[in-house]
Amino acid sequence: MLGAVSPNRGKAVNHSILPSLRPGAPRSLIAYGTADFEAAISATAHGDLRAFMDYWQSKKIDDRPPLRTDIDPTEIPKLLPNVLLIDVVGDPAYDFHYRLLGTAVVAVDGIDYSGSMLSQMVPRTDAYHLIWEHHLKAAAGSVALRYDSLRWSRDNSREHVDYLILLLPLRRNGDAIEVLFGYIHYVMDDAPPGWQHL
Repeated sequence: MLGAVSPNRGKAVNHSILPSLRPGAPRSLIAYGTADFEAAISATAHGDLRAFMDYWQSKKIDDRPPLRTDIDPTEIPKLLPNVLLIDVVGDPAYDFHYRLLGTAVVAVDGIDYSGSMLSQMVPRTDAYHLIWEHHLKAAAGSVALRYDSLRWSRDNSREHVDYLILLLPLRRNGDAIEVLFGYIHYVMDDAPPGWQHL
């Protein structure tokens, strides 16, 4: 099973939650093909990110993003708890529907926000521009890794969590990007030395 599936799967529901940014935390969007991207994806502690990226690349067709139907959960069982499936809304994209969250995502974030739209959770303001930029670039076919620190709980009962997230484009038919295939690596307190500069 890919992850914790909401009973509202396939429907847009409003979970009325605004993620909290950790003040002063480093946040960055690291473009594919750069030295920083390669360093992050190749770090020993980030072997899961490399495995996820390699799996996606193995499904590419003529250098185009893979088809959604080519992604087989049974081929990546160890990665599934940290996987996201996000539907792209519009062409060009203007919003994103979180269809499915892996069980680790629900456990660490403390909430199952599957079924929600990004616009319902994250405002399009300067403070949150990096989250929107990452989604929009992925929907346009670009690959990037985001380093961020967020707290998703409604009641502030949890600490902020540092994480790395890959959003990779998938096609349903033709060349249009209709789904984002995401993976979250939770850094927690064991970030490798030197990572704070990213």
